[in-house]
Parts: sequence; structure tokens; C-alpha cells
Amino acid sequence: MRIYVIATLLCVIAIGATGQDHLATLGISEGRAKEAVFDSFMSDAVSIAGKPAAFTSMTPAARVALVNFALNLARAFAESDEFKRRYADHREANGPEPLPEAQSADAIFAKQRAGFENQVAEMRKLFDQITPEQRATLEAGWADMRRQLDDMEKGDRRKQIEGLLNEQRAEQARQRDAALKEFEKVYPADPRALIAARLRHYLDVTKDVDFSAQLVDTSLGDKTKKKVFADPALEARPSEWKMSFRAGKPASDAARAFAQKWLGDLQAQGIK
Repeated sequence: MRIYVIATLLCVIAIGATGQDHLATLGISEGRAKEAVFDSFMSDAVSIAGKPAAFTSMTPAARVALVNFALNLARAFAESDEFKRRYADHREANGPEPLPEAQSADAIFAKQRAGFENQVAEMRKLFDQITPEQRATLEAGWADMRRQLDDMEKGDRRKQIEGLLNEQRAEQARQRDAALKEFEKVYPADPRALIAARLRHYLDVTKDVDFSAQLVDTSLGDKTKKKVFADPALEARPSEWKMSFRAGKPASDAARAFAQKWLGDLQAQGIK
């Protein structure tokens, strides 16, 4: 699974430099801002909150100030006990399913025998509708079936079933072990490792943003238009790349500098 790290809050949550005043201006609560931060780190999709237009209408200098404030808020939240608790809960809720209860040959045989005896009991309810000879034939057949079940439970059939069950269990264990290893890669036990991975990905994706790229209008309907990159190759770039472009070079440079400092601090703590 490839998980995007958002240009942490370039215009994703956009909490303003003057705190509550900007929260009101952008139409976002602090709680919703935290949700967007958490979602951005956990998911592989951009978590949009607030009003991006309020950010894009700012001057470049105001955008830089807003980005720095928002990123500081995001880092403070990501380093908080609340974030750690939520991350632990997220891992627990999304981890691989535990191994199913192991089956045994005894349980399989017991179920098979119980099913047979239930059928016998149902048939006996109809004994008043058949002749004594028919009843004797049925009883003889059932007695023969019980002997066959006895033989199956003690002979080669038991060994065969036990072998199949052992193979099934080993395969279940292999699959869960592989799933657990993949899960640990995606969601490491230490949330700092997750954050470091997201920061590295963001820095890699946004290292070559072409701020001189041209946008063109494209019609989405009778009147609605959407700006897209004139170069299809740029339009296919990841969301972080496009968001950095739309944020502008000063704001993008500020975000990248913050991400590099944050990643450096994590690496100094021994986080890879």
C-alpha cells in the first residue's frame, strides 16, 4: 500500500496564524483540524478540511506564515499523547485478524457423527409409515455406517485428515505472518517511524515541482470549469505535487524546509 503524506496542511487544514480568528475565517474547528492531520497520516488520500480558497487568496508572505503555523500545530499534535493513543487504537483496529481456532480431527469426526445420528433420529420419526422389514433394513444400514465411522476415526482416514489439517494450519500461519509483516511496514509500532516515512515520501514527491507549469481550463459541464495542467504528464502527478504547485513556491519551500527539519529531528532520535 502506498500512503501519501500531505504537504502537511498547505491547504488541507489551513489553521491560521492567529489561532481561533483564522479557524473562524476558514470555517474549521480545532477538532476537525486534528482529524484532518490524523487522516492525512493514516490514509492514502488527501483529507480536505476548511476552505482552500481562503488560503489561495492570501499573499505569498501570508501563505508562508500560515503554513509555518499550521505545520507547527500539526507537529505538536503528532507528538502529543492524544495522537499516540489514537494511533495505537488505529493499529489495533486495523491489524490482521488473529488465527482462526485450530480444527481437530476429533472435532470433525464428532460433527460428522452427530450429523449422521440426527439423520437417523429424523428417519425414526417415520417408522410408523414403513414396514418392519424396511425398518430392519435401515437399522442394519445404520449399524454398518457406524462401523465405517469407527474405522475412519481410527485408521488411515484419520491420518489423512490430520495431515490436511496440519497443512491448512501451517498455511494460515504463513499468511498471517506475511500480513503482519506488511502491516508493520505500513503502520510501525512507533508512530514516529510512520511520520518519518510520510515526510520522506512528501519530500521525494515535491522535490521537482515546476512552478512555471501552465494550467488550462477544462469544462466539467455547461458552466463549471476546472483548471488542469496543460502537460498530461504533470496532471498525472501525485496530489502532494499538485498541492505544492498551487500553494506557490514560497509556501512550498517553507513546507519542505519544515519537513526536512522534522525528519532530521526524528533521525537524530534514532528513527529510520
